[in-house]
Amino acid sequence: MLSKAAAILLSLLPSWAFAGDQTPDWRLNARIVAVGLPDVAGVREVGRFHVGGPIPGNPEFLMATREGRMLDPLRVLVAVGSNFGAPPGDPAFEVGAILSIDPRAGKSGGTIVVPQDLTGNDGDARVQLYTAQSERFLNRRYNAGARTARLAAASGPRYISINNAFGRPWIANAPNGLAGEGSVTVVDPDGAPLANAPSREAGGVFAGRHTDREQAPKAQPSGWLGKLLNYQASGQLTSGGMQTGALGTAFLGPSPDGSGFAAFAAVTADGGVVQIHVQDGVDGLAGPGTVSTGLGTVSAGQGTVSKRIGDDPGVIGLAFKWNPDRALYIADPGRDRLVLLDLEDDRRHFTVAGTRTISLPQFDRPVDVAAAIPEIANPQFSSHTTLAGGSDLFVANRGDGSLLRLSQDGQLLARATIEVPGLGPLGADRLRAIATSADAQHIWITIGGEVPGFPGHEGALVEVGAFDEHGAAAATQETQSAAADANLAARGKKSFQTDFTPRMGLGPLFNATSCVACHPGPGGASIDESHFARRIAHMDPGSGRTVPIEHPNSPVARRHALRDGVAIVPAAMPSQANVVSLRMPLALYGIAGIDEIHDSVIEAQAISKGDGIKGRAHHVVDSQGASRIGRYGWKADIATLKDMVANAFANELGITSATASREAGAQPIEQSSAEIEAVASYLRTLRLPDGAKP
Repeated sequence: MLSKAAAILLSLLPSWAFAGDQTPDWRLNARIVAVGLPDVAGVREVGRFHVGGPIPGNPEFLMATREGRMLDPLRVLVAVGSNFGAPPGDPAFEVGAILSIDPRAGKSGGTIVVPQDLTGNDGDARVQLYTAQSERFLNRRYNAGARTARLAAASGPRYISINNAFGRPWIANAPNGLAGEGSVTVVDPDGAPLANAPSREAGGVFAGRHTDREQAPKAQPSGWLGKLLNYQASGQLTSGGMQTGALGTAFLGPSPDGSGFAAFAAVTADGGVVQIHVQDGVDGLAGPGTVSTGLGTVSAGQGTVSKRIGDDPGVIGLAFKWNPDRALYIADPGRDRLVLLDLEDDRRHFTVAGTRTISLPQFDRPVDVAAAIPEIANPQFSSHTTLAGGSDLFVANRGDGSLLRLSQDGQLLARATIEVPGLGPLGADRLRAIATSADAQHIWITIGGEVPGFPGHEGALVEVGAFDEHGAAAATQETQSAAADANLAARGKKSFQTDFTPRMGLGPLFNATSCVACHPGPGGASIDESHFARRIAHMDPGSGRTVPIEHPNSPVARRHALRDGVAIVPAAMPSQANVVSLRMPLALYGIAGIDEIHDSVIEAQAISKGDGIKGRAHHVVDSQGASRIGRYGWKADIATLKDMVANAFANELGITSATASREAGAQPIEQSSAEIEAVASYLRTLRLPDGAKP
């Protein structure tokens, strides 16, 4: 009787009481970014390279990271099984290329249809040939004496990982197919394998058993002489090699030997995992069969040979957790699970302390994994194949085309299906690889086959919004935020043109009653001297030393003041002022672009270009208390566009705000911060009027 009563009581409870027991299942509306990507495989957003690395430190390399260039941080690299018109550098090996695609271009111009010949594509910046299996991208270009000189940066490319911390892009290749020798390459911004490579034997291409470790450090060195004398001849520290195609690679960070060189992991088609030291070569990490990739080994006389036993998985994804402990997550499509290698080191190379697995009923041929939040901040570990602290993982199921979000301990948080325009849910065997954007708001996905509306263009790159257990609204939020940004900019334009009054916060000292008075157009420059700002100081006539003046109307001497809080009268110039510098209000068209320049770009341009002349970046504290490089103001003493607007409100209109510079010395008006944000949003929309010259 009690059990029957309990059953009746439970049946009366609302169904949402059990919602916590159900895994959320979202539908993600995909945007087709590009089509015409035959045999498409791995994908990766470029991301920002950290200061101190070889790319920001080299002005020529740094140019490749500028907007619209090959390694623009917001561009996406895609591995494709075509040379796109480039003649093969060596017909004995698989063709293939890495394309650099601008996903922003597809939003305004529609889906990018990639031409099948990109060799003369200098005029279309939306899609560019970064590297391929052709002559100018062979290892021998910079490493003629390397054992792998005839191999290319991309040859049967499968996967991409980027050392954003202190290095370059790395590519996993199957140049001889699944069963033949694999390669992992290190690529310069010009698309060729690494120049000035630390390893003479490998150059920029590690392959087969040709580039296994042959020397080992005796101790952790200090100083250049210690490093020079530190090495002794040795075999591999852990056996293993790339006798089969490389299907995935992930950045592990600096080598534990103290050399400062990068170390990467790679998974091969026989299910083994190796580690690659960019100077010392290849060591094993976990033996063949660690994961099941569709390629097995069978006995053949005195040894073993590789043999196909299943479908080609395309890629085998990896993701590295570095904090607080180290673990390498590897997709295992043949056994419907993830394999976790708990990593330690012996102060020379990485070792496996233990192996764990994650198995879920929702796994259906999981081929790729990606950090839900990639590590972008740490200058030692920054990479899109590295998990930020506490980050979840995305898992790509090739079997049913679904995406899963997991916690690091393997708890399933949410599932999602991909809705492709004109196709509906992405079906079985279409999904190839995934990557997360640097801002963790979007997921890049490569899919095989044709999509509706683009017959004859096999392979596609699509974008969906990121998702978690609370929702999958990133794509919707993007649409909503675009509308919200337009409304915010409209409010900002109204504020920009408003004549402020004392009741609206004007004064008590100011140069004009509106922004548009000094920036007509709106947004242009004024040549009316009455609108010029006056920067004042006191110069000692004997020493010539210039010192600031302690006065309310300094260091910017405003032209107007309020008498009794109402009447507008000329403002008194401080009597100590004997230096007055007039500053014309500048045009504001495109000024927001300065806010988007990375600190690393500014730092790199400050170095000497060989003429003995160098600069110094001005490090300032922004309104949030963070230290960064200044971009605005007469002395680059203002960090961000929003701070610049707040400073202009304070100095030019006398209106202080919650986001005003800490040096303003005035009490902020909390409610004006929304107005500051609105005007900053408006300035981001300003473009030169039609017919105007820049």
